[in-house]
Amino acid sequence: MLTSVALTTYRKHNPLAIKLLTYIILCSSCITLLATGAQLYIDYKYEREAINKSIKQIEASSLASLENSLWEISPEQIQLQLEGIKKLRDVEYVSLDTPFNEHYYSGSPSESSVLQKHYPLIHKEGDKQYALGTLNIVISLSNLYQRLWDKALLILMSQGIKTFLVSMFILSIFHHLITQHLAAMAIYARNLHLSQLMTPLALNRTTPKKADELNDVVDSFNSMRANMRDDFEKRVLAETALAVLNEELEIRVKQRTQQLLTANQELQSTLENLRQTQTQLIQSKKMASLGNLVAGVAHEISTPIGIGYTAASYLEQKAINYKGELADIAIESSQMIRKNLERAASLVSAFKQVSVDQTNEQSRLFNLGNYLEEIHLSLQPKLRGSNTQVNINCPKDIELNSYPGSYYQVFNNLIINSIIHAPKNPNDRVDIEIDVTANTDNIVFNYSDNGVGLTREWADKVFEPFATSKRHQGCSGLGMHISYNIIHQLLKGRIQCLESPKGAHFRIEISTQ
Repeated sequence: MLTSVALTTYRKHNPLAIKLLTYIILCSSCITLLATGAQLYIDYKYEREAINKSIKQIEASSLASLENSLWEISPEQIQLQLEGIKKLRDVEYVSLDTPFNEHYYSGSPSESSVLQKHYPLIHKEGDKQYALGTLNIVISLSNLYQRLWDKALLILMSQGIKTFLVSMFILSIFHHLITQHLAAMAIYARNLHLSQLMTPLALNRTTPKKADELNDVVDSFNSMRANMRDDFEKRVLAETALAVLNEELEIRVKQRTQQLLTANQELQSTLENLRQTQTQLIQSKKMASLGNLVAGVAHEISTPIGIGYTAASYLEQKAINYKGELADIAIESSQMIRKNLERAASLVSAFKQVSVDQTNEQSRLFNLGNYLEEIHLSLQPKLRGSNTQVNINCPKDIELNSYPGSYYQVFNNLIINSIIHAPKNPNDRVDIEIDVTANTDNIVFNYSDNGVGLTREWADKVFEPFATSKRHQGCSGLGMHISYNIIHQLLKGRIQCLESPKGAHFRIEISTQ
């Protein structure tokens, strides 16, 4: 088992030596077989020549003596002569048959690998010939083949042992001179890394007086290693320089990219602010012009309406002091005139609020959360008369230096609008949410309810004057227009009507700068 493992390991690590040993054995075996075949052929020729000599010897000496013994009728002499012939090399069987049914023999015949010779025995006296019998000789070739086979085995065994010993000796020499050094060079090449280029290749052998092929290979390896080391050092230097350059380029690209991004963001922000400012200026200018027009008209018609209201009241008082059908008609007419003038006077009062005058109220410091709660408390009588709930979510630490009356007017209009317009049916519950968030530069109000909401058409014109869907209920359509002017002109902010999956949603942004 250990021998098998050792051979397997040796074959794995020394394939060239195994291949050399195989070729040596194959070539030696072929030569041995050819030489053995030639030697056996020569020996076979020699053995056959020896058999032929024995046959010629029998023909020369034994035939005449057998003829005399037969002629003299001497059976004992005949038998002795036959046994003498039998003792010759490779003669296996000898027999003598006479015409008188006499049979003499020595040995036993074989059935295979035999050579048979037949010699008629004739006695001559004068001109007469007498047939005395036939001599039969059987020569066995099995002994010849056995001798050749034994000799072949001996030759092959001796040659095989000699070939094996010579092969092992050659293999040992080859391993000592070449294979072990090739293995060392292979291990060196496998372990050669860019980080191990400082160690040269050195073979464990006595330095020859004259350089041979192994010295050339070692020198080539070390030259290649030196070139690789130089190239690697140059590559490291180049990669280091490239890495530094790439890092500098990346830093520059990041800086330029950041600068471009910052500039782009500033441009986008500036452009967006310009667009919003332009839109707000156009809208504010339009609304302010319209408000000034409405306020001017209201101022001009307020005097005749006041005079008409005074005259109607005076007529009503005088008509009460008189009795009769004419007095009743005058009273009824005076009351109708007074009620319509009162309605016109309230409408004119609303017209006057369209043009916001900042001098009407002084700015002061107030807490926004507390003030929104006060607005909520002041609207309780109207909220009780409807199924409406107001939820205010505002941080308690927001302090504003602004116009609190304007906030009251804006949120009063928003809540009154939700009470009137939000419920689909009179008994539907309306939930109003007021969420306040404070940023560094502004305060954001998100006002929403769960009512029927506004269509896209109404959302686009909700801030226009006289825009109302409840005119038959006495609504003038000026509440959201007044809130718009207050937010854009007085509070320097903006209000938007946003899309919402349910109810109305208004977003108010007031700058704190």
